[in-house]
Amino acid sequence: MNNIRVWDLPLRLFHWLLVICVAGAYFCVKSAGITEGWLSETGTDWMTWHSRFGYAVLTLILFRLVWGIIGPYYSRFTQFVVGPRTIAAYLRTAKWTAGHNPLGAWSVIAMLLAFGVQAGSGLFASDDILFEGPLSDLNPALSRFFNSVHHASEWVLIALVVLHLCAIAYYSLLRRQPLIRAMVTGDIPAEQHLPAEQPAQSQDNAATRLRAAIVLLLCAAIVFWLSQF
Repeated sequence: MNNIRVWDLPLRLFHWLLVICVAGAYFCVKSAGITEGWLSETGTDWMTWHSRFGYAVLTLILFRLVWGIIGPYYSRFTQFVVGPRTIAAYLRTAKWTAGHNPLGAWSVIAMLLAFGVQAGSGLFASDDILFEGPLSDLNPALSRFFNSVHHASEWVLIALVVLHLCAIAYYSLLRRQPLIRAMVTGDIPAEQHLPAEQPAQSQDNAATRLRAAIVLLLCAAIVFWLSQF
């Protein structure tokens, strides 16, 4: 069976690194509150690691925002962000489409926004005990506000992640669409019908990857600069 490339390597690495960093940040912040057991006896500064994972998440989100503008076809926001009419038409027909489907596209936007707010608010947050963001001293009132946002949005993130996993399970098990495999290999079966206005496959060559590496380094430099305040 022939395959066609839809997801470029930089996008796939972004996806799986985001999974690792979000899981790591969540694990660390929960571990920081444990006072008994082997986790509390490791001597690990869990909140420091929570911050590091948070910086990584912010770097990845910034990268994805830029990559959504200058990346290959299927990575661009202009390819998958659609209006309510297109979403309604998709819900009526559930027609297969390469890349993100119209409904999943807005799920992607919601998750990018939510994770961006969570990571960004962490820069200003402070609980006066275990954690103090690098920008928390700029304005006490602003710090309290973002601290509230940082804590309140946790359940929003959990809900979005659960919804995302349920959608993957639905499309993988009931609709027989190889979403997980595609996000690992970057390819989808060529037997799937591609609309005429969509290219046969996404550009994923050395030049694409070099461009992505440069963007990632610039985003990392910005986040590092913010972390030094």
